[in-house]
Amino acid sequence: MSCTLSLNGRPVQSEAATLADLLAAAGYDPAAAFACAVNRQFVPRADWAARPLADGDEVDVVAPVTGG
Repeated sequence: MSCTLSLNGRPVQSEAATLADLLAAAGYDPAAAFACAVNRQFVPRADWAARPLADGDEVDVVAPVTGG
């Protein structure tokens, strides 16, 4: 089932059933350092595969920034 989601503020059509599926489809490396929130609620990495997605969900992916 296809749904419309917001991924970092951009609308996307996705067949992803879970947050982990969406991240994989979007090309995120699961070994990289980043965090995710769905509808402004932090989702622990251990829960990504179990976190279902629904039409209209807002997914934010944030990565740490290094520098001085």
